[in-house]
Amino acid sequence: MKITQFQLDALREIGNIGSGHAATALSVLLQRRIDMSVPKVWAIPFEQVSEIIGQLDTPQAVIYVKVEGEASGKAVFFFPVESAEIVVQALFGTSEQMDLYTSEMAQSALKEVGNILVSSFIMALTQFSGIPLQPSVPALAVDMIGAILDAIFLEEGVLDETVLFIDTQLSGTPKIEGQFIFLPDAGSLKKLLGAMGL
Repeated sequence: MKITQFQLDALREIGNIGSGHAATALSVLLQRRIDMSVPKVWAIPFEQVSEIIGQLDTPQAVIYVKVEGEASGKAVFFFPVESAEIVVQALFGTSEQMDLYTSEMAQSALKEVGNILVSSFIMALTQFSGIPLQPSVPALAVDMIGAILDAIFLEEGVLDETVLFIDTQLSGTPKIEGQFIFLPDAGSLKKLLGAMGL
């Protein structure tokens, strides 16, 4: 599906609104002012996802949510491990490193943050499209990106040929970066854009 620049600009604005909701919720959770911006949005062919995300043997903390409803799909938020560690330290008010691979407390905290981030974007899509979307309970993996993507892609269901890719930056703590992708099921992106009049 061909996405126009006008549609991308509109999706970026929706991403900014979602990031605003996420920043407000995170500010309450972390008890400090958090700002979040969406500097760039891409719509890329499914087969180019791996190229955009980067080195597939790099470990990242990945939050994965199934999106259910009339425009279903899969939502994934990628944190570089360094950014994930900063988030966990901020949540627990400590400068000590917590092992993301073994600490259940650290993993639980990341799931909660990921749930806020992903749900905020899904809520913004629902708000502008009028199509109810429900995120599932989030799952977390800290592993090489390639292995995680393979597991997600192999899940049941037929994905759309186009993927929405949203860069995010958080400020208010040391710089935190992350990437959000929405993998729509076949036909879902067309439904969303059509419902938004785009």
